[in-house]
Amino acid sequence: MPKATKEERERLSDAYELRYRGEGGPMSSALFGAYLAALVGTVYGSVLAHYVFEEWPGVLRWIEQQPIGAVGVAVLVILMVAAVAFKVGGARGPVLPEPGHIEFVVGTDLPRRLTLRDSWRGSQLMVMTSCLCLGVAIPIGFTMAGGSAVSLAVGIVLGLLGGLLIIQSWLRGQVRGHAPLGGMASWPLVEALPGPDMLRQSLLSEAVTSSLIVSDTRRARAQAFSLKLRHKPARIRVAGPHLTVILADVTGLLRTGWSSLGWVVLECVAVALTGLNAVQHADSPLLLPILVVLSHIGAAGLTRGLQGQAAAAGDQSLLGLTWTHEAVLHLAPLAVVQFVLVTVVGLATGSGADAAPYGVAVVLLIAGGQLLYAHKGPAPGIFMSGPGRGGGVLWAMHPGIVVLAGAFAATLGASTAVIAGAAVAAIGYARSSAAFAPARVD
Repeated sequence: MPKATKEERERLSDAYELRYRGEGGPMSSALFGAYLAALVGTVYGSVLAHYVFEEWPGVLRWIEQQPIGAVGVAVLVILMVAAVAFKVGGARGPVLPEPGHIEFVVGTDLPRRLTLRDSWRGSQLMVMTSCLCLGVAIPIGFTMAGGSAVSLAVGIVLGLLGGLLIIQSWLRGQVRGHAPLGGMASWPLVEALPGPDMLRQSLLSEAVTSSLIVSDTRRARAQAFSLKLRHKPARIRVAGPHLTVILADVTGLLRTGWSSLGWVVLECVAVALTGLNAVQHADSPLLLPILVVLSHIGAAGLTRGLQGQAAAAGDQSLLGLTWTHEAVLHLAPLAVVQFVLVTVVGLATGSGADAAPYGVAVVLLIAGGQLLYAHKGPAPGIFMSGPGRGGGVLWAMHPGIVVLAGAFAATLGASTAVIAGAAVAAIGYARSSAAFAPARVD
């Protein structure tokens, strides 16, 4: 990269002073993020890796017996992450200052190598630090569990090379369509980025971040991922009020094509794994909760009918059904699949009499989580003042956290799992009831 002239550096300094008024610059958040990634990733990552290798010694033995295979798996994971980074770059690239910086600094006649320098270096710092810390943390946990210390050198090399591949793939995903992607030099690609595209991505990024800050992941997902609808089936079949609701949900899933298929696969795999006797009675208290939360996430992609009903709360029902009947119809097909999968897998793997109760517990946990997810909105007035003051924090809590807490309780046994599921379902029902409650005029 050509060196900046003294005049260009002075003009950039003046622009930063005008834009940020002494509150740092584009590198400030990156430096703090890299610090957190290094601290949390190394300390907590190594502890978690040590826990995994201690709980599942078979994994430790396999790595010691098949070191080349273990490195191959790590390389495959890096390649998959790099492919995802390339895809993500089209929506949110690594060279992405905040909108004001793009308009007031990048938009000047200063060379891009200066105005985008900190943003690009900040992203490089974040990715390389995260990958390097991951490459250090896992071998440290491996060594603490009795593995060879040579893994640390291998982890550092894989972390550095993986970080370099990922950040370069991410940049090329952002530049795709604006410049040739060949060559090793990064700065020609950075300078080829068009300002309007960067501004659009930056505004979208800030909108998604604002939604995530208030725990509204449904709005964040809608902002970040636009659904590509198909025109088949051409229309919804009408077959009575109850069956029409189910047919409408099925039609909606068919129209979203591959997206719906991905959610179906995720849901079926997560729920089936949840039904395993080895998972339900595992020594680790983390396995079952993680799979239940994954089931909740998969269900969130398949219950758009319920989310549409929640968005229309207060409007008259077109089919003449009460909100409870319609909500049950939106959830019933998925609940049947979940119960059957958990029960059948449980019976096949030796759960015995616990198989059906765990099936009921999973259905209740996921149904309650979906009711919370669909009817997430402003807290009622009673939670903002008076005796209920402070309850707004619980109201704003993300549904996944409630499901996770219920899943941790489910690790205590089948009967406790049913009670925890009933509690989560009751909370979801209360949230839904508040959303559909008739307005009162005092």
